[in-house]
Amino acid sequence: MTQLTRRETLTAALGLAGAAVLGGSPSCAEPLERPSGKAGMKIGCGTVVFRQRPLSEALQRIRRAGYEYVETQATGPWCPHVDPWKDDPQGFRRRVDQLGFKGVTGLWSAHGAIVAEDKSVEGITQSIRWAKQAGIPVVHAGDGRKPDAMSEADALALLRDRLAKILEVAEECQVCLAIEPHGTFSMTADGLLKIMGLSDSKWLGINYDTANVHTATYPAAAPGAIPWKLFGRRQDEATTLAAVADRVRHVHAKDLAGAKCVALGEGTVNVAGCIRVLKRHGYAGVLSLETEGDLDAEPAQRLIELSRAYLKGALGVLNQ
Repeated sequence: MTQLTRRETLTAALGLAGAAVLGGSPSCAEPLERPSGKAGMKIGCGTVVFRQRPLSEALQRIRRAGYEYVETQATGPWCPHVDPWKDDPQGFRRRVDQLGFKGVTGLWSAHGAIVAEDKSVEGITQSIRWAKQAGIPVVHAGDGRKPDAMSEADALALLRDRLAKILEVAEECQVCLAIEPHGTFSMTADGLLKIMGLSDSKWLGINYDTANVHTATYPAAAPGAIPWKLFGRRQDEATTLAAVADRVRHVHAKDLAGAKCVALGEGTVNVAGCIRVLKRHGYAGVLSLETEGDLDAEPAQRLIELSRAYLKGALGVLNQ
């Protein structure tokens, strides 16, 4: 799979029509009622932070840090925590429940680059079926890097056709397919809106990654810059999010210092600004911490603890 490198201090108050992605399987495009009171966004963490460790250790470390929601990946060998062809989805869910998690919020699919991989339909549909059995409401995929020899029109036509096949299974399983900024089209608001316009399925949404979009603004020679041409205007992560927030069904909260993932609030990604945008648009889903999973276990443990404290502080301000 062609992948990107997996990549504001809180000074202002951070103000729910998005579909809930926790507990049950709402259709992706139907706005839900805005909850009253202080109900709102939830805090989660992806097992990819500990991708070099066994799944059992990753889950235990995330729970030990106080997270109540978790997500995982089927992107072996890069993050081999789930194999949707071999692993028992109900056994996975029992393991998660036994550790006291309230929910599994998402699954990064196998063969998850829709344009870039010929096996994408097979991998993503298998991941969706597995997710249904595991009680996971959202499966993530990216469009992937468009081959240089392929025109934008042909790439979009291919994306449309493959999405149609995938979304048939998503509707059957009542699992949301969430497109992550992870390729030629999805790194900009123009591209994300173009992708959302390729289908009228209720089960198509966005998994917004704060850092991936941030890297789209890097100068070409900067560490971590996207090394290929992108579709549409390159805008900062908060501006891009504001244009597509009503289609966001899951969020990867990720911060960067250059090309390196750091604890939330320690880098240059405008995480707080993105949270304010989500607040304004009534997002009620999860903010799921993600990194490249490159740190050893103990530094990674410290990073997820610091990041959880940051998100709790952000949501505390939001709920005042």
